[in-house]
Amino acid sequence: MTGAPARRRAASACAALAVLLATAPPARPAEIALGGARFDLPAAFEDWTRREANDGLLFQRVYESTGPRGRKGMAILLVAKPRPASGPFDAAFTGFVRGIKQVPSEGKPLTAKAGETLDGHPIRIEQRCCRSSDGLRMSAWFVGIAAGGSEHYLMLLTLQLEREAEKPVREAFQALVRSYRPLRDDRGFVLAPKSGDGGMEGLYARTETRLMPNAFGGMDFTADQATLLFDKSGLYTTELPRDGDIARHCRTAVASCGTYALKGGWLSAKSIDRVEVENAFGLTKRSSETFARTGDGIKIGDTTYATMPPFAEGHRFSGTWSHTFGSSGPTGAVGGARTLSLTPDGRFTREGSTGFSSTGGAIDGGTTVAGHSRRPVQSGRYAVSGYRITLTDETGRTESLSLFAPDRDSDKLLVIDGANYLKQGR
Repeated sequence: MTGAPARRRAASACAALAVLLATAPPARPAEIALGGARFDLPAAFEDWTRREANDGLLFQRVYESTGPRGRKGMAILLVAKPRPASGPFDAAFTGFVRGIKQVPSEGKPLTAKAGETLDGHPIRIEQRCCRSSDGLRMSAWFVGIAAGGSEHYLMLLTLQLEREAEKPVREAFQALVRSYRPLRDDRGFVLAPKSGDGGMEGLYARTETRLMPNAFGGMDFTADQATLLFDKSGLYTTELPRDGDIARHCRTAVASCGTYALKGGWLSAKSIDRVEVENAFGLTKRSSETFARTGDGIKIGDTTYATMPPFAEGHRFSGTWSHTFGSSGPTGAVGGARTLSLTPDGRFTREGSTGFSSTGGAIDGGTTVAGHSRRPVQSGRYAVSGYRITLTDETGRTESLSLFAPDRDSDKLLVIDGANYLKQGR
């Protein structure tokens, strides 16, 4: 997007962003049509101020401060009207981002993703921060979709917004983008297996180790269990559902899910096609890899996964398992431990503690800040079924956690809610 047309579109986008409406929005249906496109407006935006601008729909909300500084925050949502394609999509998207003058566009974006929607349209996603042109603390998300010779743009801008308020606003924006349907026959984000998909069932896992930089300037060694849970329907997830319902899990934890199809059936399959959801905006990745059954698992491409059998209904444990974690570096450290004791008569006890220290600012590099906290001891009864353990404390409060054992013949290591718990003692 270059030349006079780009400048005119950039100017109109800025004008739309600058106009604010002081009255409450009228009641609206869940589905909104805009120049041939459609999207569902999440409930989080229903009480925002709404204005129909030249370039599309503008939503705004002012947030009162809950902190001691007394600063107000603001969030602005812009859904632009579809416009005819003006050239290469990547250049057009860059022109849209630069057209929002309140957001500095120089330098690399904090996040930059490109891929396809579930409907097969090219999509670009970019996040920028951290100061607006007016010097305000800001965060901006830009989304562009190309479909049927047209361009579609959406933007969420937050100014001085507190973290507790920003998270649900961002999640609502992600849901809106997933629902966006540029063309008449588009379904939006409907993660539904097709006829002929599926055929496999069960949990498969492998251990992945890596070195990762941490916030203290050091490196952490991690050993995690990478999991694939398949459902016969054609859904799969990389995270175990806490309640065991994979369909319900995939409606909320969308970035951990996808669909799959075995080519040739379960017994004779030689390849597997997958549609993987890469992030909460609905950006997807399509792949086709070789597939083979091994003695105790499966092999996808060059990666081997072992079968993880589910626990029987009412399974009992005996012992104490501990999960420890920590990060350290030149500027500080944090660490902690959580323990879970389980008895053969169905009782549990859970506790934990966390400590931290900071060495920043000290001339001799000594500790300047340190702290420690302990989690209250919790006890009650537990129940095991399949890939989950349910804890019910003395007050009747219930919590369901995912559960499996990487070694089918031993309970020395349990993976509980994605964390590694090692059994203490022999």
